[in-house]
Amino acid sequence: MLKKVILLLFSAVLIVSCSRGIAVSADEEAIPETSGGVYSLGKPSELEDSFSYVFGYMLASSAGVYRDIDYQYVARGVLDYSSGSPFFTADEMSRISSEYQRNAMAEAQKRFGAISKENLTAAESFLKVNGQRNGVVTTDSGLQYEILESGSGEEARADSTVKIHYKLTLLDGTLADSSYERGEPSVFQLSDVIEGFREGVALMREGDRYRFWVPPELGYGLNAPSGIGPNALLIFDVNLISVVD
Repeated sequence: MLKKVILLLFSAVLIVSCSRGIAVSADEEAIPETSGGVYSLGKPSELEDSFSYVFGYMLASSAGVYRDIDYQYVARGVLDYSSGSPFFTADEMSRISSEYQRNAMAEAQKRFGAISKENLTAAESFLKVNGQRNGVVTTDSGLQYEILESGSGEEARADSTVKIHYKLTLLDGTLADSSYERGEPSVFQLSDVIEGFREGVALMREGDRYRFWVPPELGYGLNAPSGIGPNALLIFDVNLISVVD
């Protein structure tokens, strides 16, 4: 019985994998509750039933939750796989999966483009106003910086290895990264970091604290890591502790 449950659950994963949509987090958009069917089941008491539930929950948590997936049809697909009587032939399943993936990709690209444009517009508008503030310097590249505290140590260079404390926030105030949160400074080879950060740190001396506003073209641009977003303005608070090399 246990082996059969595992086999059926793995077949469910294959079905979901073949028809992946746009993933959402649990707090972003949950699957709507439905009466009847699997929702009529109570909390399992037998070990095998409990394991079946836990296994399914873990599979969903690792594969992600998808807006367009009807999980009752997923369950029906599992049962039909077991009985050998599917609604669709193998060729039809392949066609459906391909069409769904194409549609999902087109929708994802549309959303990506909209977010990119929105972030770029917001960054340009902010920088235009911020550059007029007293104490804010705009370099030829478009990087903006402000000196928060002056040190008197060794100057950094664009190819230096440096030890720094830093905090990265986004325009909406979201904390994206912080060495302070990790409890220890970070060491960077400046030649390996984004252009705006490299240019900014190369302006500093040991003991300096600067704030950088890095425009998208000097930051991650369209290739931003998860949690930052395409064409996002990057705001760095940096304390140069030492020039290592």
